[in-house]
Amino acid sequence: MTVSRGRPDRAPQVLCGVNGSTSSRRALAEAVRRASACGGRLTVVTACDAAGYFWGALAALPGGDLLPVPDRAAVLEAEEATLRDFVDDVLSDPALAPLAAEGPMAIETRAVPGRPVDVLVRESAEAAALVVGHGEDARTMTSVAAGCLRRAHCPVIVVPGELTSLPVPPSTRSRRGS
Repeated sequence: MTVSRGRPDRAPQVLCGVNGSTSSRRALAEAVRRASACGGRLTVVTACDAAGYFWGALAALPGGDLLPVPDRAAVLEAEEATLRDFVDDVLSDPALAPLAAEGPMAIETRAVPGRPVDVLVRESAEAAALVVGHGEDARTMTSVAAGCLRRAHCPVIVVPGELTSLPVPPSTRSRRGS
């Protein structure tokens, strides 16, 4: 598979939001399959504001005003590198190997500052489909997946999580003591 890192000339056909979790690994694998099936492009996005989250918390501590302000460009660069490593790791999965034999696919990666739902909704304006993970537990959808379902500008594909435990069947016994 050919992976291009620059911004494509045309709008992405498939957008995938990831955060490095197992759930987002499954979402990315599904997004690769869908982009490959339609001969389209894939844009993989991670939302980040590490500088704001961590520096803001540390600056509130006693002596925090003495901390240097983080370099946002360096934070974005580090997030982008982590994202590329994540994508490369998912693409190395043997289950995706048959797709590589079909020919090159354009994949763009971007670390975008902001809150995950806001970033993905904004990015979805140019996408044919948005793929996100359901969460780590099949019984509970993440707030990001739910927010994207409500607000995205394109169809949203929520890749289910793994069922970590079987639901308890309702009791057939009466509560009156039988």
